[in-house]
Amino acid sequence: MRANESTPDRSADGWTAIVLAAGRGTRMRSRTPKVLHPVAGRPMLHLVLDALAAAGFDRRVVVAANADNGVAGAASPHATVAVQDAPLGTGHAVLAARDAAGDAERVLIVNGDLPLLKADTLAALAEAHCAERAALSFLTVEVDDPTGYGRVVRDAGGERVAGIVEESDTDEQTRAIGEVNAGVYTAEAAWLWGTLAALPPAPNGEVYLTDAVRSAVDSGCRVHAQRLGDETEAQQVNTRAELAAADTAMRDRIRASLMANGVTLVGPETIYVDAGVEVGEDTTLLPGTHLMGDTVVGRECEIGPNAVLRDMRVGDRCTIGGSTLEGSTVADGVDIGAYCRVRPGSVIEADVHLGTYAEVKASRIGARTQIGHFSYTGDADVGEDVNIGAGAITANYDGTSKHRTEIGDGAFIGSDTMMIAPVRVGAGARTAAGAVVTHDVPDGAQVIGAPARIREAEGESNELRQREEP
Repeated sequence: MRANESTPDRSADGWTAIVLAAGRGTRMRSRTPKVLHPVAGRPMLHLVLDALAAAGFDRRVVVAANADNGVAGAASPHATVAVQDAPLGTGHAVLAARDAAGDAERVLIVNGDLPLLKADTLAALAEAHCAERAALSFLTVEVDDPTGYGRVVRDAGGERVAGIVEESDTDEQTRAIGEVNAGVYTAEAAWLWGTLAALPPAPNGEVYLTDAVRSAVDSGCRVHAQRLGDETEAQQVNTRAELAAADTAMRDRIRASLMANGVTLVGPETIYVDAGVEVGEDTTLLPGTHLMGDTVVGRECEIGPNAVLRDMRVGDRCTIGGSTLEGSTVADGVDIGAYCRVRPGSVIEADVHLGTYAEVKASRIGARTQIGHFSYTGDADVGEDVNIGAGAITANYDGTSKHRTEIGDGAFIGSDTMMIAPVRVGAGARTAAGAVVTHDVPDGAQVIGAPARIREAEGESNELRQREEP
């Protein structure tokens, strides 16, 4: 089950979705464009694009301030990029996407700073727009504190929309209105392009998309306002405090979704799971666990307490203690103790055991191998059914380059063995405790000492006996 909400596949044929992401976000006080700040581990822009994709909008356009500010690069794998050459308002930004929108009959427009929008909400607005035969539709929401939002003004009967008044243009009566514009619109494309092109700019020179609502009303076109049931979906992010609030809301949603789909969370408020993470049924997450980035955890696992997994693939029935694992793959039935570290590029095959304080880096560990405590296995290819004793290390760096170590199936590596790469320990070979292996060890051989020498079948060599005599 994915950590963020799963939505059935839909199709929005004839639609193009436009994401407005050219805002400077000055209130964030950041060199990073606002829509690239993460909420639950993913940039806000990607969360909006994810929701659009899940709602069936295959054609997506992102409006960026320029082609080199990071927004275009983040958007380009997922959408067409259009550039707003000057900050002349939301209406001007939508017009910048006109060519990229192509021959779409209808467009959906959404602000890129709405990371909590759900795919169901976007799909429902598009469906209602068609059912109502509206020229323009938009989402509204009732909020306790409408500060900063455009107010939705209705006629005397309270049914028909009369327009949207921006915060800067409100009077005392309008400012008290609790129904606000959520920043999501749908429109008939032919009507929209002509209307936006004809809108007069405000005194500051900007063209506001909200003025299209009043234009539609004045010209007698059908305008549909659809109320949101969950006001958190309309939570804009303009400041660091709002970013933190959105992150909290998204993580609460993720935790609730996981538990609803068969994952046990012990101390849920202490567990952090990023958007997009997948966790299988009957897995238990213990307090302090963090599942981050592109992580997938299988069924019937136990993770934590205080485990950190980033960009991991974890199989079924694994037990992972308070360890840090990054950018690697762990197969079924693996047992990893506390205070271990698995660094990127590693593959841990089925039924492997790592003790405590074991570090693995850019290595393959074969099935059923056991690696003891206080060990380092770096740049190594370890076979199946190997035993690596406590304190054993692969010395993979010679001061200039990294080298690999190979350990064959069924080998026994004694405690405190030091393997100086590049080196191979053959299948079924054994090293004595404290051995310093500087040369390849043949299959089935036993080595002892520093530097390690092959131990003879019927006793030690004369050299080894003389060295060991007092």
